[in-house]
Amino acid sequence: MNKLVWMGIAAIAAVLLLTWWFYSTAIVDYAAPPDRFKQIGNTTASRTPQHIDNTTISRTQTPQPPPAIAVVKPPFNASAYEVNYTLVFTVSYSGITATMEGWMVIGTGPSGNYSFGMLTVPLQGTATFKSATEGNTTYTMTCLHWDCTVNEEKWPLASLIEGVNITRTAKGQCRRLNYTGTLYEERGMLDPKAFSRFIEGLVGNYTAYVCEVNGVMLSADLTATATARDEMVRLTMKMEAVKAGPYSVDVYRLILKEIKANK
Repeated sequence: MNKLVWMGIAAIAAVLLLTWWFYSTAIVDYAAPPDRFKQIGNTTASRTPQHIDNTTISRTQTPQPPPAIAVVKPPFNASAYEVNYTLVFTVSYSGITATMEGWMVIGTGPSGNYSFGMLTVPLQGTATFKSATEGNTTYTMTCLHWDCTVNEEKWPLASLIEGVNITRTAKGQCRRLNYTGTLYEERGMLDPKAFSRFIEGLVGNYTAYVCEVNGVMLSADLTATATARDEMVRLTMKMEAVKAGPYSVDVYRLILKEIKANK
């Protein structure tokens, strides 16, 4: 290799060394100190990506529907249930108003139906009653002042809700005991037999608003006007469920056994 070649290689090497020296000097003289560089880097990383993320989210995020309200499925239906009601029953007749208040439990099921409860009767005190069906027979026991009688007819107030010649019209939704049901307007005639113990010869019409859930009544607000012995009679009844659940065959058997033992 001749002298000119070595001089060329040396020149190229010198240029490479000079270029490296300028490059190193530029990094040392103009680069920020390590701590400051990290701070600037962190600030940039914390601001710029966040801005980009927010912009991206605001542009791409779609509105979400509100969470659905859970539908509570009732543990009862029209063929098997037990409901505990509060009851207020008022009769205005010939200038006198009498009010009975109390509670009652009604159970319906495959073995048979039952009911029991307590009423405060004006000028009489507290009356208790129990009722159960067996086949086509209904046994009812009513006790007042520890004097109990048993017969084979329905408890008088029970027929009031049933009435005769009833028409029903759905009016919308109703909600009782956290269950959603259907509100019905009922119109019909009073059953004279339902009030034979209180007022003889009563004839009239009634309007009731009934809330039913799964075919089971959870509230009723009834108003009736009637005549008896040429006198106007006004009747009101409010029933409100405070508890509703499944049918109890054990309660049915116990009530039927107790009533038949007191015949």
